[in-house]
Amino acid sequence: MGRQRQMLRVVRRTLLQAVPTVLAIRILNFILLKLAPGDAADVLAAESGAATEETMAMLRRQFGLDLPVVQQFIAYVGQIARFSLGFSPRYNLPVAELIGQRLPGTLLLMVSALAIALAVGVALGTVMALHAARWPDRALSVLSLVFYSVPGFWIDLMLIMLFSVKLGWLPSGGTESIGAGLTGIDWVFDRLRHLVLPEWDRCRGGFPP
Repeated sequence: MGRQRQMLRVVRRTLLQAVPTVLAIRILNFILLKLAPGDAADVLAAESGAATEETMAMLRRQFGLDLPVVQQFIAYVGQIARFSLGFSPRYNLPVAELIGQRLPGTLLLMVSALAIALAVGVALGTVMALHAARWPDRALSVLSLVFYSVPGFWIDLMLIMLFSVKLGWLPSGGTESIGAGLTGIDWVFDRLRHLVLPEWDRCRGGFPP
């Protein structure tokens, strides 16, 4: 019983500390957004090419950007308290629905990456432990240091260039081959091939289509 009471006190103290911390983060986030140049109306008007004064005023009324800052913050906190993430005018959908649409693919990619990292990490760690202070250990240590030092986005670009653009072995985007009509094990292997490389859209501007 004493241990359970101690755990309850720890949980209660953690929750009490979390509330002001989350509130402070929200306030800081709101302030940083307000300090940044421009707003959502500027972005949408620039993208649509219709940046007239009437359009800007309409967009600011629609987003509540014409209200005083205090009222904007109260509305912002109120939406968060109701677990409402707002509405995306760009996609014309609620933000929660957009997240829900992309959540299965994100979870699949995350679980796959963690599984591969765990398998490769355990395998290489075992090799290094079995050959401690010998050339396999030193070679893997140097290789690990190199991968830690090289920016991830550069490795992504080089992998796309080699395995997708040059060799054509792997697709560079999407989650499956559109219109292929694959089923069973062929569909599974097709999904696995699409999980290997990062999205092509991240670097399309630098490479030929």
